Amino acid sequence: MNFIQFITTRRFLKHLAYSILLFVVIAWIILMVLKFYTRHDQVAVTPNFVGLSINQVNSLESSKDFELVVVDSIYDYTRKPGSVISQDPLPNTKVKPGRAIYLSLVSYMPEQVSMPELIDLSLRRAKALLQTYGLKLGGVRVVPDIAENAVLKATVNGVFVKPGTPIRKGSVVDLVIGSGTGRGQPAIPFLIGKSREEARIELSKLGLVIGNESYLGSCDSTNAQVFEQTPVYVYGKHLLGGSSFSLIYKSGADFNFDEYIKTLVIDTIPPETPLP
Repeated sequence: MNFIQFITTRRFLKHLAYSILLFVVIAWIILMVLKFYTRHDQVAVTPNFVGLSINQVNSLESSKDFELVVVDSIYDYTRKPGSVISQDPLPNTKVKPGRAIYLSLVSYMPEQVSMPELIDLSLRRAKALLQTYGLKLGGVRVVPDIAENAVLKATVNGVFVKPGTPIRKGSVVDLVIGSGTGRGQPAIPFLIGKSREEARIELSKLGLVIGNESYLGSCDSTNAQVFEQTPVYVYGKHLLGGSSFSLIYKSGADFNFDEYIKTLVIDTIPPETPLP
């Protein structure tokens, strides 16, 4: 019996039919299993979790259709700590039930970085270094100093921060740099009796700043005159540029500054200035 005769026999055709039927049955079973496993034609819409706390998210009935995974935390002072700041997939996305939704939360504490060493760096290098640390350059004040364009002082919120001290990422750092002119050591000015505005202007011209201020009696910023200054005036003594002054004020209407100045020791008055 040759091959053509064999494949036309009843026995071969019966077994071929059984094989085809078995293949169809197995294929149908596999397709049903895959349909059940992949949840074919089943669709769920992702809820909007943004702005909710993680407890609120877990309490939602709709969240039970998904696997929730927290993958990141980001500090944002404009948002409520512990709330969801972003999600993936996005809200109102059609996905399979049981799909994982990845959540990013608002951190309770801001990220910390170390204060970099900025003193003696050029303004350009200091700015680049601040960006590397995730900090922001704030105000830049120029004072008389022989170190031209070099950083003399760095502060955060007006306070000197020692290099290496942890500070909040994104903090604003103010710099004092040298102008490249002058000795950078202005003489201590004599401020007693001057108004608050006159003292401020004179200190500003010398590259000095007002630090602590106190008002005695009934005086306020409108009628205040300098009663005491720190550092005290000593003729011929100089300060570093950018130094701050503490001033105590009294009202000129309630206090005789001319008589008070006469009582000051001779060392507080320049020799070339005649005593009143």
